[in-house]
Amino acid sequence: MARTDRMNPWWTFIAFILLTGLIAIWFLIPRQVLEQTRIMDRQQMASLAGDNANHWVNSKASESMEEFSRELAKSVKSFEITDELRVWLLDRIYVTLLWSDIVLYRMYSFTLWVLIALPFMLAASSDGVLIREIRKNMFISQSPLRLSIGANLFLLSLALLLLWLFMPFPLPAILAPILILLVAFSLWMWMANIQKRI
Repeated sequence: MARTDRMNPWWTFIAFILLTGLIAIWFLIPRQVLEQTRIMDRQQMASLAGDNANHWVNSKASESMEEFSRELAKSVKSFEITDELRVWLLDRIYVTLLWSDIVLYRMYSFTLWVLIALPFMLAASSDGVLIREIRKNMFISQSPLRLSIGANLFLLSLALLLLWLFMPFPLPAILAPILILLVAFSLWMWMANIQKRI
């Protein structure tokens, strides 16, 4: 009998392509793009969630970045390299700091949206479980196709969330709550269609 617990080889290929793409973007992206992304993210968050939410997210991201920037500054001083390479390296370090700041800012804003949407996510998943129990007691068959769609939609929404977090280009801030709602819907569909014998 053939083994079915092996990982899909496409996931490895996709992960390799994404990692290579991130490294290529890091090498080539100008810092002006990241500065513009940073400013636009903050403006969108302030207009969407208000100044208090923007201030909280900004302060948390800034606290996390201070320690990271100190460690990078210490490591650059220890290098013995040419001036051209030092200029390029300092530019890439600045790009790294900007990109890390964008990722941390988006992570904290995502945390804020999850806290707001958590009751909805819990209600959606518990409703899915209750629908499963009702179908189980009424002898209604479960759909393996809907189960597969729910599971794949859940994985897709998590992949889109990761892409939103690490994308160094300006993206609409409304994507975070939309993706959280997509996660809740996929959880509902997944839970409602889990097979009866599980």
